[in-house]
Amino acid sequence: MKQILVFGIGIFLIALAGCTEEQQNRFFRQADNILGKDLRVSYVDEGKIVKSWTVRSGKITTGKDASGQVLGYYYFWSEETGYVQLPIERTLIEEVKAQ
Repeated sequence: MKQILVFGIGIFLIALAGCTEEQQNRFFRQADNILGKDLRVSYVDEGKIVKSWTVRSGKITTGKDASGQVLGYYYFWSEETGYVQLPIERTLIEEVKAQ
């Protein structure tokens, strides 16, 4: 049984090594979507939190330029208000741990 698991992991790593960086990023983003996290997203102005939203088992999306640099806005679906769009430079994202 242990040999089968090690063999499976080895095949997975070999297949992953054959993928482009963009394909690997897509795969891991999909894995994040499946696993999900509980997040608190806050809008910060002049060092103070103005408003916060809760994202349960969800995803926060952003745009990237050709070099992979994050730019523009974060987009997500919150429990409180639904769709939210925040400027990246004024956003704080924290993972909420289950108690």
